[in-house]
Amino acid sequence: MPEQQSQLLGAPGQSLAALAAYQRQGGYTALRQALTNQNPDQVLGDVRAAGLRGRGGAGVLAAEKLALTARGESGARYLICNAYDADLRCRNAETLLERNPHLVIEGMILAGFAAGIHEAYLYLRGSRTAAVAAAQQALREAQERGLLGRGITDSTFDFTITAAGVERGFMGGEESSLIEILKGRPLKAQQRPPYPTDAGLFGQPTAVLNVETLANMPVIMARGGQAFRAIGTEATSGTKLLTVIGPSGTADDTRVIEVPFGVSVRQALRQARLEVNESTARAVVVGGKEGGALPLGQLDTPIDYETLEQAGAILGSGVLEVLPKETCMVHWAMDVSGYLAGETCGKCVPCRVGMKRVAGALEGLVSDLGTRDDLTLLEEFTRYIADGSLCGFGVNAINPLATAMRYFADDFTAHVEGRCPTGTCAPVRAHRYTTKHVL
Repeated sequence: MPEQQSQLLGAPGQSLAALAAYQRQGGYTALRQALTNQNPDQVLGDVRAAGLRGRGGAGVLAAEKLALTARGESGARYLICNAYDADLRCRNAETLLERNPHLVIEGMILAGFAAGIHEAYLYLRGSRTAAVAAAQQALREAQERGLLGRGITDSTFDFTITAAGVERGFMGGEESSLIEILKGRPLKAQQRPPYPTDAGLFGQPTAVLNVETLANMPVIMARGGQAFRAIGTEATSGTKLLTVIGPSGTADDTRVIEVPFGVSVRQALRQARLEVNESTARAVVVGGKEGGALPLGQLDTPIDYETLEQAGAILGSGVLEVLPKETCMVHWAMDVSGYLAGETCGKCVPCRVGMKRVAGALEGLVSDLGTRDDLTLLEEFTRYIADGSLCGFGVNAINPLATAMRYFADDFTAHVEGRCPTGTCAPVRAHRYTTKHVL
């Protein structure tokens, strides 16, 4: 891919972590111009013209979320930059903060100015020590140079950012759960409505935006909304960071890339220097732990919210994982479902109980104790859990099973017949669990 497509990470090998390096590349120029020559509505209009969609969830338009927050009753409003990387294998937010933290800070200030917000939180994983250190250093530099605090760049706009490093598992990155964590409450997903834009942090209007979404704000203000739209697809403009994990699954086989929306899964893998074929891979998981497993015949699927959803996958955490050719998809679905069953916050029954039932049924199949009735049950769970769950975690937790059954049905049939299709599975149970009805 041409280097000019890199909007967030800069050139390969380049670090913009220091304020001086960032400013040499034009950093904070867009902010100064916005505070000097524009009003909040004009900044919001530029973001709307760019068609910027949220990078961390369902792809909601960022301008709409900021506008909803701005229309709240007079009083405190908050901005939360979600840089948590819920999937531990994802390195997108971590890499962005290590290489270009001031881009995130400038984006947060611009978003705050557009929505009338004066107080923000940078929410990130505390265990990512290099990213935390880079973010804290950048915040100090910005504060010292008058880019944060009272009267930013000699304007009348005040803005503060507090870094909050937490470590609360996969659910720690879910929108309503992270608000509860910042309040000092137990990690539990919350019913919506009311949405955070109406009643979020401390009951006040709150815009929760992914770190990548906010990092695009200075790019839009510097280039203009229409120029931003020139990259990507008609539905989704701009670029996306992806963490690509090779078949070995090791850290040495993991890299972060930046691609424009609309490139195919295959093209993204090639940019990461991975050539996938039947001799090396069984499937590619798109979306991380809650993503869908696509067969090799689906690798020309464009990377965009709607096209991935139609294929059964999600953009999700932005992880592309290549599964080795010897992978049994029943065993893979069992491992992922078991992990997700342990990560649920436990608040709603469909997710808390449903995922445990799914993991248990898959354990039976892997142990050659399953029946065709189990396959019917699992298909029902792919609908019930998604339809009944309280938050996006439960809605998407069923994606691994659903795509494994959709594209690799023969693996499930083989296990019902008492054999593993790849010869790699070992029993994990000695007895079949059945439900006993007591009158």
